[in-house]
Amino acid sequence: MLFIALTLGVLADPVSAQERPLGTLREQAEIQQRWLQLRLERVLPRLMREQGVDMWIVPMREYNEDPVFRALVSPTTFAARRRTIYIFCDRGPDEGVERIAVGGSSQGGLYRVVRDPRAQVGAAAGRDRPAEPFGPEQWKLLPPVVEECDPEVIAVNISHTFAFSDGLSAGEWEQLQQALPERYRERIVRPDRLALEYIAERLPEMLPIYVEMMKTAHEIIATAFSDQVITPGITRTQDVAWWMRQRLNDLGLGTWFQPSVEVQRRGVAMGDS
Repeated sequence: MLFIALTLGVLADPVSAQERPLGTLREQAEIQQRWLQLRLERVLPRLMREQGVDMWIVPMREYNEDPVFRALVSPTTFAARRRTIYIFCDRGPDEGVERIAVGGSSQGGLYRVVRDPRAQVGAAAGRDRPAEPFGPEQWKLLPPVVEECDPEVIAVNISHTFAFSDGLSAGEWEQLQQALPERYRERIVRPDRLALEYIAERLPEMLPIYVEMMKTAHEIIATAFSDQVITPGITRTQDVAWWMRQRLNDLGLGTWFQPSVEVQRRGVAMGDS
């Protein structure tokens, strides 16, 4: 077992800075930011119109973000900043879909940020600006935005079918209903596919990176099942699984789920062997 530990340790040594098939974290973030802008400008308006939606309201609180959160914000934004209410107002084919954030930041200039004009001004991020809205007072900033847009159909993320479209928490839903003027509450719909398809859709501009992703995945798999990693009779399936995960980490990448490796033999139950 010591031999295996030493072998795996050598294979998992940090790689050189040049061995980053998808670039450094900073380079990846720059690519993701470009994708975000394209998706917000090109994909979201079309999906809202296909679903017959004039406004999409996506409120969420820090540590309980909506599944669509990562697809709406910059790669440098990790949380909803106490609470952020994202509002998308379709102003027609000429003006497009306006993107508004009540709380949080502009996500690199992609959203118009709404602040309470009466809020105290202080220094933040190197410049003076009104304090971020927080708590129940934040909801008071929502009605003027909705009334100015005056949508006929308002979408929220509640779904009995798709988890990706069911990100509106019970607490946020209750407060949203209280904040909206009564005439707008009657215009709320729950489209199953808006959030789902927005998350799922890929752009042609993404294809070159996805090709590199698949090349990297196949290279990892090929090495994992070679004698560089496996010593017959000694290496176990969990050793291989953890080698793959460590390799991803060494390349500056993450993984959606824990890698799994199984040995299948006739007459023997599958398991770690």
